[in-house]
Amino acid sequence: MVTPAASTMAWFALWTACAAAVGCSFVAPKHAAPEPPAAAAAAPAKAAGPSTVEFPRASWPAAGIVIEPARVGRFEQQVTVTGKIMLDEDRVAHIFPLVDGRVDAVKVGLGDRVKKGEVMAVIQSREVGDAMLRLVQDRLQLSFALRKNEWVQAVAANTQALIALLRANAPIERIDAEMRNKPLGEYRETLLTAYIANDTAKKNLDRLAPLQGQGILAARQLFEAEAASTTARATLTSLLEQIEQDARQAAIMQAQQVQELQTRVAVDETALKILGFDADDIAKIDPARGKDLAHCPVHAPFDGTVISKDVVLLEHVGPTNQILGIADLDSVWLAADIYEEQLPVVRGIADETVAFRSPAWPGRTFSAKIFYTGDLVDATTRTVSMRARADNAEGLLKPGMFVTVDLPGSTQATVVQVPPSAVLEHEGKTFVFVPGAGDQFERRDVTVGRSTPQSVEITTGIADGESVVVAGGFALKSRMLADLLGE
Repeated sequence: MVTPAASTMAWFALWTACAAAVGCSFVAPKHAAPEPPAAAAAAPAKAAGPSTVEFPRASWPAAGIVIEPARVGRFEQQVTVTGKIMLDEDRVAHIFPLVDGRVDAVKVGLGDRVKKGEVMAVIQSREVGDAMLRLVQDRLQLSFALRKNEWVQAVAANTQALIALLRANAPIERIDAEMRNKPLGEYRETLLTAYIANDTAKKNLDRLAPLQGQGILAARQLFEAEAASTTARATLTSLLEQIEQDARQAAIMQAQQVQELQTRVAVDETALKILGFDADDIAKIDPARGKDLAHCPVHAPFDGTVISKDVVLLEHVGPTNQILGIADLDSVWLAADIYEEQLPVVRGIADETVAFRSPAWPGRTFSAKIFYTGDLVDATTRTVSMRARADNAEGLLKPGMFVTVDLPGSTQATVVQVPPSAVLEHEGKTFVFVPGAGDQFERRDVTVGRSTPQSVEITTGIADGESVVVAGGFALKSRMLADLLGE
């Protein structure tokens, strides 16, 4: 069995042999501490301080060593977060029937594309049937009332004209000529009979009055003629007033009945519109349709795709049962959570455009416009929610898909920076290798700041223009560690 110690010693021996083959050696700095006494050899090794690695120049190409100067420039940090594709909540509809009933037909399936107004299901509902029949009855009554109203209004107008002629004491011949073939109802006979009686009594009195002065007529006969004339005139006057009022009142009452029925019909039609029927459907209501009169169609509210279907044929449903779900997938939302430390970077990005990518479509970049950047920090995740709307006319973005989002915000500053490959780490310390004299490389401890896939900010340890090993540093680090183990 090979122990860990034996394995370590074997690795060290192999590395020493390789180093010897290329002529590498480790040179301790002149100010290095003297070798500890044998009694202290068992103590744990301390972290190495500044050191120098010697690596023959002829071996640099094989080790991939590349040296470049550290540069001072604008440091741009792109914020990248993970996002998720969601349904556009402004274009999602959960379909609930507006009436209780039995499902008589289901015309769509999961994943079907529907157009606005398309019938997706049909429900047989007693409520709808009753509303339809009530509308049919009220329309019929309104039709009768309208025809009757035409007659009543004509009679009222003609009666007023006849009364005007009678009050003007027009001759019977003129009255007959002007009122012939005009509807007057029962008023014609009543008024003309009273008018003729009054005219006859007046003429009889006018005929008898001269005879009394000649002694030919008895006083009693003249008195009776006067009484008859007075009675006939009073009767005519009373009838004129009464019939004038009756005709006007009848016209008003009939007009009110028409208005009441029109209101009832309008209410019936509105009730059906609330249940989803349009004006054409309501106009074509025919009681001869039988049980189809109770059919209540369920229409698509907009163009979209059926994303859920919870209804089957002959199932009983009601206003509390969701039967279908519709979504317009031509537009989707991009959701991303922004951490607190990223808030200064993404501040003020509302209405800007973000780029995002999906592993499902390599090499393809999509865009979305931000419309919400969140107002509250989630107590659990310590993030702020961001929402953006993306066009999905091609249908490539599927709700639930995870994506990588490049936020438009970035921080810029003039700093010393090196490639990420130049920065190494050992025992919790970060360092770079700086070329020295000849074949030597100095380990230089540095303090790093922000980083991107292209650059690492160096806050202390390296000056502008100072040469740094930007590639092949692993070979130098391995040689350094081998020399430390050898000590």
